Amino acid sequence: MIDARSVQIEVTTICNFDCHYCAGRDMEQRHMDMQVFARILARLRPFTGMTVSLQGEGEPTLHPAFWDMVRAVRNHGLRAYTITNGTRVDAAQFAAALPSVGVSVDTLDAEEARRMGRYNLPKVLANLESLVAAMGPKRVTVHTVQFGQDIEPLRAYVGRLGVHRHIVQPLQVKDDYVRHYDRQSAGGGQPIRLVPRAAPVLEQYSCSFLDQPRMRYYDIDGTEMPCCFIKDSGVYTSIDDLRQTLARRQVPQACAGCRELR
Repeated sequence: MIDARSVQIEVTTICNFDCHYCAGRDMEQRHMDMQVFARILARLRPFTGMTVSLQGEGEPTLHPAFWDMVRAVRNHGLRAYTITNGTRVDAAQFAAALPSVGVSVDTLDAEEARRMGRYNLPKVLANLESLVAAMGPKRVTVHTVQFGQDIEPLRAYVGRLGVHRHIVQPLQVKDDYVRHYDRQSAGGGQPIRLVPRAAPVLEQYSCSFLDQPRMRYYDIDGTEMPCCFIKDSGVYTSIDDLRQTLARRQVPQACAGCRELR
């Protein structure tokens, strides 16, 4: 049985956006099989209050069985959560089925949103406001990826909505992400500005996700990983192997460049 405080399940890699920084656009586009989902859920200790976040490198609500998954999580005695891009929102349905929800918004500039592959910003903002009205601002979180844009107007907007949680995440600089950024830029897309992070020189490497099993991530195939940042499953072996490699004062190939290494 898995006893982590939270579990993230990548229910789909399919998305109706084409965000320029998203590694998921280079992945095979498909939905998680419901048998795989059921096997994962069976591994989670029931009635613990654990949060199960249905999200990954796609838009979760595109999965045809998304709301069945939400019900299954709730029937297992666990807390369902998701992050949506805000395009497929029935506020009443979200409010009734989910204790809280995350909405991904990166800018208030409609043209900037279009350039980065996020379409119909007015609809997204209207749906966000509908969710806040239906669920209350304390049950809504806004998630933003910081890729060099001015986010102060967005911060002010979120504040006006009364939303207390606005999570701003920097671009990941792991090798498997950077390869996607390079391909995106070479294809004529919006340039991605990275702030390089020198690899730490330490006597011993460690990772908070491994040191404290606070979360587990299951990819589209149901492979268990310690976090959501490993995108090249071909170089991933196991959680134990990651620990052993770090104990030898080496950086596992699956973790190369990750900000979480300390």
